[in-house]
Amino acid sequence: MTTPSAPAAVAPVRPAGTRPLAWVVLGASVLQVAAPAVSIGVSGDTPGAGSAPDLLVSPAGWAFGIWGVIYLLAIAQAVGALVAGPGGLPRRLQLDQVLLYASGALWIAMSALGSSLATAAALALMLAAAVDGVLVVARSGLVPRWLARLSRAAVGLYAGWVTAAFFLNLGTALVEVGAFDVGGLGWQLVLLAGAAVVLAALAYATRVVAYVVAGIWALGGITATGLGNDDPGVWGLAVAAAAVIGAALVAGIAAGRAGRSGSPVRPGRAARPS
Repeated sequence: MTTPSAPAAVAPVRPAGTRPLAWVVLGASVLQVAAPAVSIGVSGDTPGAGSAPDLLVSPAGWAFGIWGVIYLLAIAQAVGALVAGPGGLPRRLQLDQVLLYASGALWIAMSALGSSLATAAALALMLAAAVDGVLVVARSGLVPRWLARLSRAAVGLYAGWVTAAFFLNLGTALVEVGAFDVGGLGWQLVLLAGAAVVLAALAYATRVVAYVVAGIWALGGITATGLGNDDPGVWGLAVAAAAVIGAALVAGIAAGRAGRSGSPVRPGRAARPS
């Protein structure tokens, strides 16, 4: 007679995070929150607004309010990692967060200088760290569960917004160097379509809901701009892109469930989307 086997435990994260790095993550998260206050004092602009020309595909001003939620979640997650102990998080995630938050502070500093080229370069660093971070939280078995959910929310929301922001800042940099005219619609629609493709691909690959929420929020802001300018090309593409990204998330979740039903859950892999 056989006895049922116990459920397999999730393999510990390797290499695990460290407490010193957890403190660095917390310090960097606070630094990026302080940086906008310095920038506002110097330039009078809010984060993300800057002195760059407004593109036809720029989100409406209210959309940038998401930064408050992003910063709050970043600090909450950093504190949570210290409370729970950093061993349940991958060291790679901690390194991604340090680079992301430090680059975020640099981006704000560069925006105060009014250079779209400099802010685009800083955002490229942010995008690299954010994308790797959201892939890590999507594929790692984080513990405890509450910290896993908080980490996916914090990293996912940040990564989704930065993905959209990178393409926006790339557009303003192209205008600054004279490659395109700020009033040209065609190239900006191509830029928006490129952002949508990246957002949809990562939505499918990661199945992190917060990532999709941030991307759709950005597209909602772009839709508002298009409606305000009576530009059906802009708001129509933004609405279609939001639908595609949502569908990619649903497809990714379905594919993940199908994969789990056909084979055992791999140790160290997240068991469900969040």
